[in-house]
Amino acid sequence: MKASWLLLSIWLVANANTAYASTRLYEDMSVLTSPAHKGREAGSLNPNITAKFLYDRFQGLGIKVNYQSFEFKSGFFSKKLGHNVIATLHCTVEQCGKKLIITAHYDHLGGRKSSFYAGANDNASGTAALLAIAEALKKQTRFSDVIFLATDAEEKGLYGAKHYVSKTNTNDYALNINLDMLAINNRNTLYALHDKKAKRYIEQFKQQETSFKVFSTSSQFRLHKKLNDNRINWHKASDHYAFSLKKIPYIYFGMGIDDKHHTKKDTLDNINFEKYQKVVDSISDFIVSLAQVPLDSTN
Repeated sequence: MKASWLLLSIWLVANANTAYASTRLYEDMSVLTSPAHKGREAGSLNPNITAKFLYDRFQGLGIKVNYQSFEFKSGFFSKKLGHNVIATLHCTVEQCGKKLIITAHYDHLGGRKSSFYAGANDNASGTAALLAIAEALKKQTRFSDVIFLATDAEEKGLYGAKHYVSKTNTNDYALNINLDMLAINNRNTLYALHDKKAKRYIEQFKQQETSFKVFSTSSQFRLHKKLNDNRINWHKASDHYAFSLKKIPYIYFGMGIDDKHHTKKDTLDNINFEKYQKVVDSISDFIVSLAQVPLDSTN
């Protein structure tokens, strides 16, 4: 009888934790896509409501966090300020491997409270995932520093990511994992475009059991063929490109083509949250496993 009660207690705790994580993820998505955030457009003298929300969430998790401000071009003759949010979980052992950096852009197209681009998939989905992964990792033993970089002004030209890599020693990094548009569609496929040097990492991810399909490749031409669409240069499509330019291996996780991309139909109610939750959980498990061994650069 005691053994049965022990098993039941473990099951209840595990399911309570899962329910909490799911609720928290949904709440973060709801906040990021709310009218108060007005589509999260980049460009403000001080960190905007979204940057402050992310700062407070990371701080609430007990994770060291700071802003990184930068200028970016806005039109032919003017500039604006963007604000990255950077949270760091430090290595917890004596012999540390190279750094792991997880990125997701939080900015979107903007608007007004009465009419705005919510950007649920692009890229509240990746931004909320950053927070979920950070919470999953914070109590784990870590053999590398893990950096969570929420970038601003990605939509304007990857400016936040480009600024970050210009201000850091890129030789210190083993891998960038970029999260952009994680709410997979009816194809039930998560696409993983990766640098050739990151192949061993993506093979590790594919060994996990998932309820969705994973298509991985280092060739954007194979991705074009798979998606039956060649309009997008996937190597340059999101923040991973800034890391690639500095020879840092990367994995870019996303859903591929989204017919609601950059429209006002990209809303939370058009996302299959159950599928999205499973994608976040799988990527989170993968990143936890990466952090539990010393990472060395393949540069």
